Amino acid sequence: MKRIRHSRRLLLPITLLSLLFITQISAAGDFSKGILWEVTGQGSQPSYLLGTIHSDDPSVTTIPAPVEKVMSQVQSFTAELDLDLGAMLEAQTQMMLPLDQDLKSIIGEQRYIKAVELMANYGMPEMIVSRMKPWAIAAQLMMPKPTTGVFLDLKLFQQAQARGIPTYGLETVAEQMGVFEKLTQQQQITMLDQSLREHKNMPTMIKQLTQLYIQRDLAGLQRLSEEQMQETERSLADAMEKNLINDRNVRMADRMAVRFKEGNALVAVGALHLPGDNGVLRLLQQRGYRLKAIY
Repeated sequence: MKRIRHSRRLLLPITLLSLLFITQISAAGDFSKGILWEVTGQGSQPSYLLGTIHSDDPSVTTIPAPVEKVMSQVQSFTAELDLDLGAMLEAQTQMMLPLDQDLKSIIGEQRYIKAVELMANYGMPEMIVSRMKPWAIAAQLMMPKPTTGVFLDLKLFQQAQARGIPTYGLETVAEQMGVFEKLTQQQQITMLDQSLREHKNMPTMIKQLTQLYIQRDLAGLQRLSEEQMQETERSLADAMEKNLINDRNVRMADRMAVRFKEGNALVAVGALHLPGDNGVLRLLQQRGYRLKAIY
C-alpha cells in the first residue's frame, strides 16, 4: 500500500502542473466559462468533455450533479492517462534517476538539503527523494499536500470501472513523462529553484486555482496562470508552454476524436487544456465539432 500511495503522490503533479504554464486567452472569449461540454457533430450520439483539476480537495472531488448525471449514462470514460495501477507505477519509475546517478550530485548539497526538508512534508522519505529527477521534485513542490490521494480524475476512473464501462487514456506514461525529459538538466534545475523559492506561496495560489475552478471560470484560471508565468525564466516558460500544453492539446484533440465517433463518451482532461486559441475546445471546433457548455 505504501508504494501505491507514493505512486499517486508522484503522478498527481504531472497533469496539474499544466495549470501553471498556460498564457494565451482566446480573443473570441467563446470558451471562457464552463467545465462540462457537450460535443456533437461526428458521432451518432453526443459525447462530453470535462475539464478537471487534478486535486484530492473535497471541494473538487465532490462531483456536481450534472457531471454525475453524465457519468451515469455514458458508455466509456477517457482520462489523460489510463489510471490503472500499472500506469501509476510506470510513472513513478520514469521519475527516478538512473542507478548510477543521485540527486545531490546533480543539484548540489544546499538545494538537496532544502528539497529533502520540503518533500518530507509530502510524506516522501529521503531514500526516495535522493533518487528522483530534479523536474519530479519541482513538480511535486508546486502541488498541495495530498490527503486521500484520490484526485478527481481517479475518482471518475474508479466510478467507470465500477460501472463496468471501457476506460481509456489519451496519452501514454512515456508521452507525459517525455514533456519533462525534453528539458535540459539546467532547465530542470531552474524549475527546481523556482519551486524551492516559491513553495511557501503555493498554498495561496492553489486555493485561488481551486476557487476559480469551482466557479467554472476558465478565463480566470488562465489569468492567474499568466501571473505565475511572469515569474518563470523565459526559455523554460517557452519550453513548457510548447511541450506541456500546445503539443499535448493537439495530440489529445486528435485522439479523443476516436471516442467521440463512437458516441456517448466522457473524456476528462485538465481544465486549462480547454480554452484559448490553442486549446482543445478551439481545436475541436476547427475540426467541425459543435460545443455547448452544460455546466
